[in-house]
Amino acid sequence: MLGFCIKPGLGSGCLGKALQNTQCQALSGCQKTIRRLRPPLKNDDPKGNPMIKLYGAPLSNYYNMIKVALIEKGLSFEEVLTPPSQDAGYLAKSPMGKIPCIETPDGFLAESIAILEYLEAVAPSPSLLPGTAFEQAKVREIAQVIELNIELVARRGFGALRGKPVAESVAADLARDLPKGCAAVARLTQFGPFIQGDEMTYADIVGFFSFILANRAAKAVIEVDLLSLIPGAPAWFDMMQARPSVVRALADQ
Repeated sequence: MLGFCIKPGLGSGCLGKALQNTQCQALSGCQKTIRRLRPPLKNDDPKGNPMIKLYGAPLSNYYNMIKVALIEKGLSFEEVLTPPSQDAGYLAKSPMGKIPCIETPDGFLAESIAILEYLEAVAPSPSLLPGTAFEQAKVREIAQVIELNIELVARRGFGALRGKPVAESVAADLARDLPKGCAAVARLTQFGPFIQGDEMTYADIVGFFSFILANRAAKAVIEVDLLSLIPGAPAWFDMMQARPSVVRALADQ
């Protein structure tokens, strides 16, 4: 899924057309630089895990979900700075031309949840899923509820983060649907201190990088702090923002 993320303290960011039209040349140059500076793809890292290439741009919130998961698992990975593209070469890697996607020793994978599941399968320790089948299913449920009912709903108002006007009908939809999504998240989460208890899961990663933009859009468009609608969420968000893997991902933007 294509997304974008803004450093803490900044009021605007862009991807979409701005990334494609104004940054493609810069991205192309950066991509060549990254390839020169980083070692070639290897089949295995010292832990015996497959080496990963991560395609995308640090402005993408979905890219950062994958990057944080890779860091948390201690996996070796190479970043290949790439904009979303409809070029045939990139479509062979990511069927819809979206970012992120990853290259593995077995081929390419797109779609963030599929990538997170792959990383869990090839590097089960440290785990980003809890122990039982039901608990794992709840993590997947929470991540999907957040993505579908928070991130994708709020995305319609992301134009406000770039200084663009948002239609009244869109604002009305956000005012109606985002509180419903927050209520659903509140019913599912424990924040003890993480979303599903005392261990971080990939629901925390998906949640943080979904709310970081959704909340800013909600404040800008409908003047609502989404985190305040979910008991325990503000403290959880601050804790996640201070986590070293998240700090690194945000600093690299």
